[in-house]
Amino acid sequence: MVKLIIAQPLSSNRLEYDAIVPLKETERQRYFVDAKVFVEQKPLVGASSTTDPFQAFGQSVRFGVRTLQDQGQAFWGASTGYDSLWLQGVYFQQAGAAFEYNTQSFQFVLTAGVPFSSSRDQMSGHAPLASVNAQLSFPTGAPGLSVQPRIYVVGGQSTGSAVGGQLQFTYAWDRTWSATLASSYDALTGASGSLTFQVLLPQRSGAVASTTIDPDLVNSFAGAVGNNGSRVIRLDNVPAASGN
Repeated sequence: MVKLIIAQPLSSNRLEYDAIVPLKETERQRYFVDAKVFVEQKPLVGASSTTDPFQAFGQSVRFGVRTLQDQGQAFWGASTGYDSLWLQGVYFQQAGAAFEYNTQSFQFVLTAGVPFSSSRDQMSGHAPLASVNAQLSFPTGAPGLSVQPRIYVVGGQSTGSAVGGQLQFTYAWDRTWSATLASSYDALTGASGSLTFQVLLPQRSGAVASTTIDPDLVNSFAGAVGNNGSRVIRLDNVPAASGN
């Protein structure tokens, strides 16, 4: 999966690449590694002219399992892993986890991230925020158009906590190409918006699983763990991550 997230001028545009590596497959289960790498551009407005063109680099890795249910008409999954972010000489880290449930009519994803950065990182001008995100995704009835409402909580000892919300609309031209328009708000980071373009490279659902899973679930069963609101480390004064 390749994603380009175009943010508002005061925020950073981001380019991501996500790869799924199957570890073991049975008739009903898939064990996998989901690895993400990304780079963030410096803000178009407000950044110093001496700042490097790319101000941040990061990665996220999840080890997970997915299990088919209801004769391949649904599946649930769980995963956990490690995320990091390099921002202008400072290195942030966190542990993350996710739970997901997918059917033909909706997708539910619950993710969480807990930072464990050093005191030096806390004094860098940014505080890493713990976060919990719950997101639904369901079709609107219009061909190719789906909606993803998200509720999240972010915060830390030095910042306090805040409840936020995000609303996303995704239009898919086919199983490969899609675009997502998102808008979010919380008291710690304010309002933000973004436009995401996403390309799914050829998916491999597994020789055994592909014979029993509903075709409409193939991409999500073989694809990345959704909801990167927790997988990309949140910092104070930085808008919420967006996209599936």
